[in-house]
Amino acid sequence: MKNKQVTIKDLARKLRLSVSTVSRALRNLPDINEDTRRKVLELAAGLNYEPNYIAQSLINKQTHIIGVIVPLVATHFFSNALAGMNEVANQHGYHLMFCQSNENAEQEAEGIRQLASCRIDGLLISVSKQTKDATPFLKLQEKGIPFMFFDRDLRDLPASRVIVDQYASAFKAVEHMIRQGRRNIVHLAGPKGLSVSDERLRGYEDAMQQHGIPYTPKHIEHCEKFQYDSLEHLKKLLKLKPDGIFCVNDPSGVIAINYLKNNTALRVPEDIAIVGFNGDPVAEVVEPALSTIVQPGFEVGKEALKMLIRHIEEKPATTEKMVLEGKLVIRGSSKTEG
Repeated sequence: MKNKQVTIKDLARKLRLSVSTVSRALRNLPDINEDTRRKVLELAAGLNYEPNYIAQSLINKQTHIIGVIVPLVATHFFSNALAGMNEVANQHGYHLMFCQSNENAEQEAEGIRQLASCRIDGLLISVSKQTKDATPFLKLQEKGIPFMFFDRDLRDLPASRVIVDQYASAFKAVEHMIRQGRRNIVHLAGPKGLSVSDERLRGYEDAMQQHGIPYTPKHIEHCEKFQYDSLEHLKKLLKLKPDGIFCVNDPSGVIAINYLKNNTALRVPEDIAIVGFNGDPVAEVVEPALSTIVQPGFEVGKEALKMLIRHIEEKPATTEKMVLEGKLVIRGSSKTEG
């Protein structure tokens, strides 16, 4: 066998086990006897066995590969979400294949097409800020490939999803500043039309309205590139002489703190309170430390993959929705003494 790739059938024949038993042992599934699992793994290692996923997919009509598309991998939330997915994938014998859309709808659509061509069993996606067209997802439905959203979604498309309650989290963040005595709170918002940005904006507006605090459209600046164009929008908002700033994400909040410290006489939080969103590590290293909404990225990833595996294996007739809570963490950027 030195010149031939070892197959599951070879392992099964040597151990006098069924191909199904060997397959389940290799995938580390829980319904296999530990002694059997040990023997299978030892023989596989000794013969340098490598799984042939393409051949397995032809036999089983499944690859046990799940595609995942994220806007950007190099963010705290999405890296945590991917870690959560990976934990569940290992527990259930699945493998993950990642694509990054770079916040571009065309790259996202191409990623969906490429993953579908790899015979994935299902797809998890957090849509780009540009995504409006449901066509790529409708094509997945036509091909019978289960998919679902996590974090960001297309709200009008019937599909299962695991999301964080952006609205309630934003409401808590703004209400915290109001309870600190702030009455002129502005919002560095995210791209228009993106589900998470819209929900955070709605939370800001409702918190202001329910506490009887006036605001105008000038109190809201949309950062179409998130933190990358937040500074120019911050400068516009400062003309309103705000005493509070609710930022769409933590990097925007950090930029605001540093700009105020280095370019104005305004003090944080004495003159202006600032609250961010996401729970990025950068929020803790700025001075003063940034108050923020911590999103449970790891749990979102875990629960999303668990849900998708149920859809793959059980094929439920209805969609599911799970909403997780964000946690307000109060730090020096928004809390004054007393």
